[in-house]
Amino acid sequence: MRAAILLLPLLLAAAGQAGAQSPVTLMPEGSREGSFGFAYGEAWTRQGSNTRETSVYPWLSMAWSNGAFVEGLSAGWKLSEDQHLQYGPLLSFSRRAQGVGGTQPTPGAFVQWRVLHDVELVALTGVGVRDGAVKAELALNWFYPVDADHTMVLQAATAKDELWSNRLGARWYWRLGRRHTLMTSVTGIRLAGSSAHAPGVERRSSVAWSAGLLYSF
Repeated sequence: MRAAILLLPLLLAAAGQAGAQSPVTLMPEGSREGSFGFAYGEAWTRQGSNTRETSVYPWLSMAWSNGAFVEGLSAGWKLSEDQHLQYGPLLSFSRRAQGVGGTQPTPGAFVQWRVLHDVELVALTGVGVRDGAVKAELALNWFYPVDADHTMVLQAATAKDELWSNRLGARWYWRLGRRHTLMTSVTGIRLAGSSAHAPGVERRSSVAWSAGLLYSF
């Protein structure tokens, strides 16, 4: 299950007129924020595969003052008014069991704990509607603002999708102007434990990268 949700700063501009502040998101009541763009990236075709593929894909990020949000191919709802501990339902997509191929809807839930001002711990879990397998992810994120226009996000994560894997990644945001942001990322992935010796595994480690341009509205 991808961790894109909740792990990326929105880097958006508030829309709508200011009113009472929402206790869930601290946004003005009735407001929304959003960005849209395209990204180009390369990664292995499936976990443990020796082949790689490149793709161009759209990216949508939306947040509403009531706690609802969309991030990429995931959607959820923040239910907590505690800014240090957020939780709620989550609908995302995950890969089906090893060897089956394809993706599937994966309903579940998330918990986000802000340990420090710039450090957060995020847990995601869900069940694939087609293979019935439990998907889970635990990620530690560190947000480092380099300056007014540059932000780094460093991540260490462990996850079970097709197989168990550990990840180390970095994401860089460069604000080109008031509405445009360049986003690049690189992630090292290594299959963990017995997953490294599962049937069909051709290699244990891989690197994925991507770059995209976002427009805030």
